[in-house]
Amino acid sequence: MTDVNLLILLSTLSTGLLMGAIFALVAAGVTIVYGCVWLPNASNGQFFLLAALVAWTFTASLGWSSWAAALAVLGLGLLLSLAMEWLLIRRLYDTPNRNVAYFVITLGLTQIMSGLFSMTYAKWSDQFSLPPIVQGITMVGPMPMSNNRLAVIGIALAVLATLFALLRFHPYGRALRAVFQNREAAALRGVNVKSIYRLSFVLGSSIIFLGGLLFALAYSFDLTVAWTMSITAFAIMIIGGPGSVLGALVVGMVFGFTQAIVSIFASPTAATFSYLAAMLVMLLFRPNGLFKR
Repeated sequence: MTDVNLLILLSTLSTGLLMGAIFALVAAGVTIVYGCVWLPNASNGQFFLLAALVAWTFTASLGWSSWAAALAVLGLGLLLSLAMEWLLIRRLYDTPNRNVAYFVITLGLTQIMSGLFSMTYAKWSDQFSLPPIVQGITMVGPMPMSNNRLAVIGIALAVLATLFALLRFHPYGRALRAVFQNREAAALRGVNVKSIYRLSFVLGSSIIFLGGLLFALAYSFDLTVAWTMSITAFAIMIIGGPGSVLGALVVGMVFGFTQAIVSIFASPTAATFSYLAAMLVMLLFRPNGLFKR
């Protein structure tokens, strides 16, 4: 294999792995919340963007390091998730057809947050980026790879592995699966269903915040990324199967590598919607989702 071909291969692998890991992470957060709470969170893209913008504010306006900004954003994301669950989400737990009510509410949040971002951040800049958390580059064969992006890939994959182990082997994971499959039967077996709702919403929302933070560390971004990620996360959840973290991981990686391949061999513009074409192909073969539970 020539150096040129090897360079193309490594570029495709690194870009696909990075985008796939971020797609999978955000979709995992969305699918956990939907699968357990039955909450189709239409505002997931806006909260993804919120994490990135708050981190940018801390670094650009306050002069914080990216590490300090990241820890602050994760802490604030956890507090915001707890506040939303307490003030809004729990009030509809016993509502019939609450998925419709949740979708309308989160759609309203999307419009409010989008308007706020347009009135504030859009007037300050049309492009945002964070300082790297790790400096320097590493040569992978003939290809120079940013240490910052390698760190982001490592963090994303480590979080996905930890999440998968938590849901697979921890008592909380077993309780979550029981609630997803049959809420009444889970309650009869002693599972505190509303407590699982609360934990799942906070966990899923925090993962979405982390995804937005990692994306901002790896790429420059603008306000349109919220809509792109919202559509992408829902598409991955539908194809992978609601409630399936494994499905989010597999389909997220497929989307990431599809976008990377099309971006390198065709054009970045075509890459922005190429994974949606992949979605249509997969749905033709498995309309109920690849890992429907």
